Amino acid sequence: MHLDRSTIAAVGWALGAAFVFTLVFASAKIVGQSVDPIQIVFMRYCGAAVVVTAIVLFRHRGFAPVKSRQPRIHVMRVATGVFGELCIISAPLFIAYEDATAISLTDGVITMILAAVLLRERAGAMHWLAAMTCLVGAMVIARADAGFGAVDAPLFGLGFAVFGALMSGVETFYIKLLSGLETPLGIMLYANGLAVLLTLVPALMVWQPVSGGDLLWLVLLGPLALVGQFSWIRAFQCADALFVVPIGYASIPFAAILGAVAFQENLGMMEILGAALVVAGGTLLAYVTSRTVEA
Repeated sequence: MHLDRSTIAAVGWALGAAFVFTLVFASAKIVGQSVDPIQIVFMRYCGAAVVVTAIVLFRHRGFAPVKSRQPRIHVMRVATGVFGELCIISAPLFIAYEDATAISLTDGVITMILAAVLLRERAGAMHWLAAMTCLVGAMVIARADAGFGAVDAPLFGLGFAVFGALMSGVETFYIKLLSGLETPLGIMLYANGLAVLLTLVPALMVWQPVSGGDLLWLVLLGPLALVGQFSWIRAFQCADALFVVPIGYASIPFAAILGAVAFQENLGMMEILGAALVVAGGTLLAYVTSRTVEA
């Protein structure tokens, strides 16, 4: 199978983003319930905003070169992104981490539908088969947990994960839209700056002192998420959303491994089967896309 450099770069950037956000979305699980999720989200965006502002000032000596011509899209992207991330970070407090990740990553289907309908990106039967294979793999991993789908499964956790998926799918569509209009640095500056303003008051209302390792993690969370943001934007600049989005399902095996190693959550044959389906779907999509490019 022949893949051009742009496609290979898109795979690398998307896999990097998936790995980074697997760690970011595990933040509430890592620091425990002593820190409210809205405080975690605020500190994540605040740290990222400080770093990206410093980079902009160092490179451009001001903000004029990165001034946006699409402020409304930025506002919509940030609103959906903040609420989506808050829900995704909160979900693992109620259900198993890999389950929450699997459900939240159904956002890819939402993004693909929006990209195909609104951006008119070509999607054939094989594209959808590959995407559905990734989605089935995600659901297999989720079903492998004994609590998932059971009568006593926490309703809040499932609700948070589903709503987070919906919001994240819409946000990803906006990211794809912006990636063709503005620079990654400008997109990240607006995203993190607006998110700080949106979360400041709610975070202050629930603020709790943090120290030790938890404080160190929350301080590093912003720069880490910034790396994920940049990787995701670069992936969309290298390839269509129809190709990039399903690669994000790599977060499923990443989350399953993290859940087993860090949170002592079981990783059995069903999780391995689900991860294999994710890889198979991503490989099929890469093949279909490369054939489309060659044609």
